[in-house]
Amino acid sequence: MKSERQICVRYLLAIAGLGGLLYGIDFGVIAAASPYIKALGLFTDAELSWVVGAVLFGGIVSSLTAGMLAERFGRKRMIVASAALFLVAVPVVCLSGHSLAAMLLGRVLQGMSAGYMAVVMPMYLTETLPPEIRGRGTGVFQFCLGLGLVAAAATGFVVARLYGAADAPAEVVADAAKSAAWKMNFWWTLAPVAALFLGSLRLPESPVWMQSVKCKVESVKFRNCDASSTLHFSLSILHSRKYVVPFLLAVAVLTLNKTTGMSSVTSYSVMIFQKAGFSGTLGNAGDFAIKLTNLVVTLVAATLIDRLGRTRLLKIGTAGMTIGLAAIGGVLLAIERFGLEPSTTTGIFCLVAFFVMQVFYALGPGICVWLVLSELMPSRIRANGMAIALFSNQFVAWGLASSFLPWVNAWGWASMFFFFAANGIIYFVVSLFIPETKGKTLEELEHLFERKRK
Repeated sequence: MKSERQICVRYLLAIAGLGGLLYGIDFGVIAAASPYIKALGLFTDAELSWVVGAVLFGGIVSSLTAGMLAERFGRKRMIVASAALFLVAVPVVCLSGHSLAAMLLGRVLQGMSAGYMAVVMPMYLTETLPPEIRGRGTGVFQFCLGLGLVAAAATGFVVARLYGAADAPAEVVADAAKSAAWKMNFWWTLAPVAALFLGSLRLPESPVWMQSVKCKVESVKFRNCDASSTLHFSLSILHSRKYVVPFLLAVAVLTLNKTTGMSSVTSYSVMIFQKAGFSGTLGNAGDFAIKLTNLVVTLVAATLIDRLGRTRLLKIGTAGMTIGLAAIGGVLLAIERFGLEPSTTTGIFCLVAFFVMQVFYALGPGICVWLVLSELMPSRIRANGMAIALFSNQFVAWGLASSFLPWVNAWGWASMFFFFAANGIIYFVVSLFIPETKGKTLEELEHLFERKRK
């Protein structure tokens, strides 16, 4: 019996890993592809920002319906649907040609896939895994998210070596090679997502969702099931402190996780390194190094989160991340405002600052955010509350990514990073108010925010 339970848990963790991989690939693939798209002149800078931001817009669309659909159809079916959406999206992107509308459609479908996965997978793990390894489950999801980013960056580096650098002149690297290069960065992603799709078909359904369905049926038949056991979300629920406080904290954390710019930095990292002084494939190498660092540190964080706790790692992470963001802004400010000539040396300085930012992000916000989201939300509002929090998260990320290039064209690259650093300070302050949830059962977490009664 114990052996069967261990096999089941391992299978759940494996599927969680593939879900994280999908999410990481979703956001990482455009960083390597966008320099080629820009070099080919397929779209203007504003349109390219829309292409980058479209995946986040898709996340907004999915977050509006994720909670409702997860309640209606169950967690398992939504995980399957998320993988299926991705499998449809990639051919749409690669066969779009010069059509902006087709490209945007494919990217929106990718974003919807990621959005559903971001809501449903952490919820599923929270409701399915034992309390003592719940942190490990989310750690696996986040680790494989980082693995997806690394895989996308590594593929980008290999593609750049095989087809030529995106910034190489046309007489050195033909436009046909550049066109094949950006598409290759997308085509390979079908293999791991197909494995997720097939593997998720054998998942057991969440016991919490099964119980809620059973209770609803009994309520209809016998009228003896407490209505509070259903998971419907309404604004009236938020009049209770036990719901409104964790809901607002989760929304704040999810929003600040994006206003610190991690999605934008990930999507434009190759361009940022080129701006800082790395030329040719060095920008792709820097992108790969950063994402590999994220992966390694996430693995370390996954071993620490159930020992040191969520809040301690979140405080350390937000503080260090803010320092790294400010340092990147300082390097870019010296180049833009004080006449420092971009070179390999300035690129290395920028890379070191990126390392600082990425190490602390992976150690704290990167791994803690999903646990904060899923653990703080009481069962009654978890599905729809998480969806609303993710909507805020994706809306902010979409706005930043879609306006990134127009912003830097108007105000400079440094201004973006100082803006991100300012939000990092706010993030640290918010982290001081988040209670520790390590090792607590879902029932114990339900009582964290109840008013003390005499």
